Amino acid sequence: MGFNRYSFQIIIRVILIFLSLLAFVYFLPKPNRVVTSIFFITIAITQVVSLIVFGNKINRDFARFLIELKEKDTSELYFPEKLERNFKNLQYSFQQISDEIKNTRIQKLGQEQYLNYIIENISDGLISFDEDGKVKIINSAAKKLFKIQFLNSIWDLDKIQSGIAKDLVLGRPGQRKMIKVLIGNNSHDFIFRISEAKIEDQILKIITFQDLKRELDEKEINSWKKLMRVLTHEMMNSLTPITTLSVAVRRILKSDNKLKSLDEINSEDIKDIFKNNETIEARSKSLFEFINQYRKIGRVPELQKEEIKLEAFFKHIEQLFSETINEKQIDFSFQVSPSNMVFSFDKNLIEQVIINLIKNSAEALENRTEKKLDINAQMDNNTLIITLRDNGSGIKTEIKDDLFIPFFTTKEKGSGIGLSLSKEIMQKHNGEVYFESEEKKGTIFYLRF
Repeated sequence: MGFNRYSFQIIIRVILIFLSLLAFVYFLPKPNRVVTSIFFITIAITQVVSLIVFGNKINRDFARFLIELKEKDTSELYFPEKLERNFKNLQYSFQQISDEIKNTRIQKLGQEQYLNYIIENISDGLISFDEDGKVKIINSAAKKLFKIQFLNSIWDLDKIQSGIAKDLVLGRPGQRKMIKVLIGNNSHDFIFRISEAKIEDQILKIITFQDLKRELDEKEINSWKKLMRVLTHEMMNSLTPITTLSVAVRRILKSDNKLKSLDEINSEDIKDIFKNNETIEARSKSLFEFINQYRKIGRVPELQKEEIKLEAFFKHIEQLFSETINEKQIDFSFQVSPSNMVFSFDKNLIEQVIINLIKNSAEALENRTEKKLDINAQMDNNTLIITLRDNGSGIKTEIKDDLFIPFFTTKEKGSGIGLSLSKEIMQKHNGEVYFESEEKKGTIFYLRF
């Protein structure tokens, strides 16, 4: 019944038009009724025009309301009074639409604020600009790296150093560029990553970048801190008992700040001195061995590369560990795909890396009922990937970041240089070593050449 008023007005106008036309037709043939006929046809035409005007007005009111619905804040939008009188049910429908638009705008605003928060808090610099070079977004990190307060156009970067803007504008999506930039008196090596995004009909170029030297400096400082922590721990473990026992020996040999005579030293004193001396000697040897191991870091010999048949290479390693595999009942297997694969690397050094990883896996399998160790070698384009997978105890989350630090070890008799040397050997091969591990489920080490 919400359309009664509107329908009523339409019906009244149609009836008036019909009656006017009927009267016109009735009086038109009659003599002396020309004025009357003209009167009724005028009324009919007037009603038709009125009906058209009424319809157009309703259409204009609807159009105006819909434009306001599109452009205005929905919290301040009101359904026109005249439309409300004619379309009461429609008001409710439009109110539902208005509320939905309001909620959508609130969600969009929240997403924009969230995105802006992320952009402002990432450590990498970020600049986005359109095809005309107009900067749409620049975050705080970018301003800090370039030491600027604002950036209106990407071409303004040429004020810092000529040619930067051109390199970025002409850069292809997915491309990485390293550009040396002189800011003030300091030289910076910036790595730029270029990508594109199409928003509506506009193509935006997105540039992210970081100061390579600063990143390396931070990582180097963190690495040194970790290394010093390990070195300090190991040295204190040896020096503390040496110092303590030396003080104990001095107390036995001195009394009132004077050396005791042989008559004043009994057999128990001699035994204590001997035991303390043995311990001091053992800890000194341990410290000497630790320092000797330290000297090995960074002394990896030059590579002696040769073409290696991988299947024969792994058969040799399996033979080296045959006794350990049988004794510990490890289900050991290796697979080379394709079986006739040949690759160039330093046989002795890579053998040393894999032997170290197999020893680690064997220790991780110590308390497992089913012990599995699988080695797989395969080519991915021109990349050789060797994986060592075990179902051992896994690596604890809290020590994963420290695993490749020299001298870091969780083993009672470990030196802590095996993995750090393995990493250096792989780096000399222009490769990398990394791992995935889950506690109580196992570990996978990857050697990627």
